[in-house]
Amino acid sequence: MLGVDAARPKEIDCDVVEVDTPVHSKNRLLLDYWRSRMDPDGIVRRSAINPFDFRQVLGGVFIVEPVESDGNLLYRLVGHETEQRLQTVFTGRRFTECYGARMAAEQVAFHGRVFRSGRPAFLRGRLIGLGLEHADFEASYLPMRTNEGQNQMLGGFFDLLE
Repeated sequence: MLGVDAARPKEIDCDVVEVDTPVHSKNRLLLDYWRSRMDPDGIVRRSAINPFDFRQVLGGVFIVEPVESDGNLLYRLVGHETEQRLQTVFTGRRFTECYGARMAAEQVAFHGRVFRSGRPAFLRGRLIGLGLEHADFEASYLPMRTNEGQNQMLGGFFDLLE
């Protein structure tokens, strides 16, 4: 990928606040879609998610899953718009490879809480680092499970100026 450095140092950080509902239209679209795929037992199965249903927002979508061996999280997939914007390849990498120690620990703890609750969560904040402008963003975190019962997270990461 042109302009993306997989070995980029762990410079990404952010200041965030948790919010009750998304304001970004793309996160609202993902939330509505996620809710429409919920089983009667309140669980969204990964097999019920079809990325072609929300292809207009795929560039900012991510899928995360726990790494059982070390309590870390792995980016199973990160949309090309996010990777291009942050000039980093996240797909296939652990949080501790992508972020500084503090941010990685905070994100692992936050995701763990969302997995345990089974409820969606949303963060708004400001990116810091990479020599980029400080970008205001909103992110959605929508828990789901594989057919084998493993946790995964469908999420969206979008610039609030979009």
